[in-house]
Amino acid sequence: MVLVTRNLKIYFAAVALLALWVGAWGYFIPTQVDEAIPWLVPPLHARFLGSMYLSGAAFMVAGMLSKRYDEVKTMVPMIAIWTGMLFIVSLFYLGEFDYSRPQVWIWFGAYLVYPAIALWVTWLNRNLNEAHSGKALPAWVKGYLLVQGILVSLLSLSLLFAPDLMVTVWPWKITRLLAQIYSAPFLSYGLGSLMLSRRQTWNEARVVLIGTVVFAIFVLLASIIHRELFSSANASTWIWFGGFAIASSVLGFMTVRSLAEKSS
Repeated sequence: MVLVTRNLKIYFAAVALLALWVGAWGYFIPTQVDEAIPWLVPPLHARFLGSMYLSGAAFMVAGMLSKRYDEVKTMVPMIAIWTGMLFIVSLFYLGEFDYSRPQVWIWFGAYLVYPAIALWVTWLNRNLNEAHSGKALPAWVKGYLLVQGILVSLLSLSLLFAPDLMVTVWPWKITRLLAQIYSAPFLSYGLGSLMLSRRQTWNEARVVLIGTVVFAIFVLLASIIHRELFSSANASTWIWFGGFAIASSVLGFMTVRSLAEKSS
């Protein structure tokens, strides 16, 4: 049995601190989000970003509380995808940064170091093939995660490679920069869901489910808070609210089930 090492838990803690810092400013003090990230964005954008980072903090805390590596096996490459893509996307917008601000250097430093460590840990455990522990994931859970993974990955790739188009169809006003920034966590969620659909037990799914449902619920709440910025005449608005309502409900049920299976 391969355990989550102390060093790996320290890494999760370091990622969690940054994620919680950004998430708290973004979600609860959105008008001053530039205290935590390189740019000041409008409150809905700030809360959307805050939802992503609070989700990241939930991932990390759940990882710190895990004992077996197979419980975090999916989450570790998700960290590499999320943070690594943010670093790469940022390189195409170097002119948008004010290099006199420490937030910029923290941004680039974190998103260079964090993915490198996650990739290294993933590589070291690439051949891990332990006997599965815990109760099996039902087929319907795998099916839902497969569909979610495909849809969210396609959304991410659209944001990354067709940002100008996505700016025109997004349910609320965003910029080209934000469209490509948003693509990073969405790809992490999408590919994470695809990887999870191939896992065998609730133990392997629990950590990712916790982080993902936190994202879905906080985005839905933020959207309700700022509902005046959405137009009911746009189909994208209905897709947005409907999609996050379904994800919050289904992922919430899965998360509760995974926690119940852990305690049973």
